[in-house]
Amino acid sequence: MISRRRLLILAGSAAAATLTGINALAGEEKEEHVVDPNVPQWAMVVDIDKCTECMEELIEKTKEDWHEIKPPCVVACDTENNVPEFENKRIDPQWLKILKVRNELEGSKELYVPLLCNHCRHPACAQVCLTKATFVRKDGIVMIDFHRCIGCRYCIVACPYNARTFNFKDPLEGLDHINPKVPRRSHGVPEKCTFCVHRIDEAMAKGEEPIPACVEACPYNALVFGNLNDPNSEVAKIVRTSKVIQLRANLGTNPRVYYLM
Repeated sequence: MISRRRLLILAGSAAAATLTGINALAGEEKEEHVVDPNVPQWAMVVDIDKCTECMEELIEKTKEDWHEIKPPCVVACDTENNVPEFENKRIDPQWLKILKVRNELEGSKELYVPLLCNHCRHPACAQVCLTKATFVRKDGIVMIDFHRCIGCRYCIVACPYNARTFNFKDPLEGLDHINPKVPRRSHGVPEKCTFCVHRIDEAMAKGEEPIPACVEACPYNALVFGNLNDPNSEVAKIVRTSKVIQLRANLGTNPRVYYLM
């Protein structure tokens, strides 16, 4: 019979091997992918204190459980991107979700944290995709080609941010209206945040600054979006001068979503 101590050692070794494998894949991706400094690299900064203030105000105003509350950013995301809403929340796709977290220290304040696709520079979801349906655009946005997707859900398992959801039902059954600018998804494929890529492409074609729907709708200016390759952009200045973190940065995915603490 294996001893408890040896079991822990083996478990630790397995975990280390898993992380090493992820970092090795990320390293291979780094060698293949060279970022053109002339191409925008889109990123988002999330101010957790402002998000928390927004949610606390909504909870106080509506007197509802926080699970039932959709702040303006989530409502805007759903409406803009044809994200359906089903009665059965277990199969409800979510591009932008709010989590409640708290430090383990006694007396720590509860924080409300938006979670979305982190548009990683070295995304694990793309590395495991059997058909290369998940890919990274030159501007850093992680996309899904729904025509290539076979619905294996490996990408959902691989994503360290739980940012992808699977369409168990036809999204049309959970939609009251359709935004014709956003491609509709069928059942049997995953979906996720795209930084409102249609807005980005449209704005760039007009020579304007793109604004995702969630950023536009946020009443607290808690979400900042912009081009990291532009040193004068607000998002680049915040990342350069403020205390920001990337979720699970130790995995080597190098996310483009930063959290301002």
